[in-house]
Amino acid sequence: MKRFTFLLAVLAVAFQTPSFAQKAPDVDQIIDNYFEAIGGKENWKELHSMRFSGNSVNMGMTFPTEVISMRPNLQKVTAEFQNMQYVEAYDGTTAWMLNPFSGATEATKKTEEETKEAAKNNFEDELLDYKGKGHQLSLEGTEEVDGTSTYKLKLTKADGDEVLYFFDTEAYVPLMIRTFAKTGPMEGQAVEIYFSDYDEVDGLMIAHSIEQKMNGQTIMQMTAEKIELNPEDIDASDFAYPKE
Repeated sequence: MKRFTFLLAVLAVAFQTPSFAQKAPDVDQIIDNYFEAIGGKENWKELHSMRFSGNSVNMGMTFPTEVISMRPNLQKVTAEFQNMQYVEAYDGTTAWMLNPFSGATEATKKTEEETKEAAKNNFEDELLDYKGKGHQLSLEGTEEVDGTSTYKLKLTKADGDEVLYFFDTEAYVPLMIRTFAKTGPMEGQAVEIYFSDYDEVDGLMIAHSIEQKMNGQTIMQMTAEKIELNPEDIDASDFAYPKE
């Protein structure tokens, strides 16, 4: 009886070792599963512009919000409140903003450091052909995000910046991305961006709810009412810094 009990104990330990455990996919398998889940690599390569229309919540207030973006790294966020427009944009050369809530009536250029950071926000997913971009990717194990098991991947970009991705172990979509603030009073602190409400748009799966947190506190939340892919009415002039 003792020998039988000992054998059961040995088998119990053995089945908990990696040789008997389900082997986790490697990073390239995770990335391949990710792009397959969201519509396919080739379809994402054909995407050159996007419009996100909906609402954002900031400091307890809700603002109608529009975000437009375009290859290679053009972006513009416009939020309206009390018939005033707040704008942040990058036109490929200049990062600029218009903040009427601070009393400004004209657009102003951002700092050189802020402009460099804005230029890094590429339209194309950094994970698409990440090796060709000079990036490195490593699997850092698993971690729970809001009770869901995720694969934790670390992307080390060619410029040295690091981004942590947390992929649902079953659906293979990112539930959260963790970056680190590069400028401003929060420099060096972790910024966590949560993605939810994935839905299909013209064959691509896109998160319709995005929430940004710092130190566990929600800084901003955006919810899409409509997402347009490759809208014909977006061109480079829409992002341009206004002439004086």
